[in-house]
Amino acid sequence: MDLAMVRNNPADAGRLCDESKDTRFIFFHISYPYYEEMLAVAKQFANATIDMCWAWIINPVAAKDFLKKFIVTVPSNKILTFGGDYTSVEPVLGHSIIARNGIALALSELVEENHISLNEALALVDPLLNGNAREIFRLDKKQKLLKNLKWDSL
Repeated sequence: MDLAMVRNNPADAGRLCDESKDTRFIFFHISYPYYEEMLAVAKQFANATIDMCWAWIINPVAAKDFLKKFIVTVPSNKILTFGGDYTSVEPVLGHSIIARNGIALALSELVEENHISLNEALALVDPLLNGNAREIFRLDKKQKLLKNLKWDSL
């Protein structure tokens, strides 16, 4: 068996989610080029979340199409539309511009194609760019813990 196929096979992601139901999995890079299959994994398994990090740079057209399909297929709280696994901060600004443009284009196309209303598209902006990450990574809870931490005891 070709190991590259095993590493990139979304069916394996589905098996992993099924066998570890109490674990949250975040799949990076939309599993490009197998992003269509990852839609099924994200829809089928409550513990599967998709992170679009690098997808906007790998293939911005595929990333836009993936986001459109995701929004009409999977609950929109199961996606992180921007972020990355960068080792340096310099590329983040350019990447964020590409991502914002792609997200805006995906939402506007969904409105133009009558898949969602303008109000629904506007309501998705904050969750897609901010709220989902705050919820998925429990940032509010972590901020409260940091506030209560006694720094002088460290």
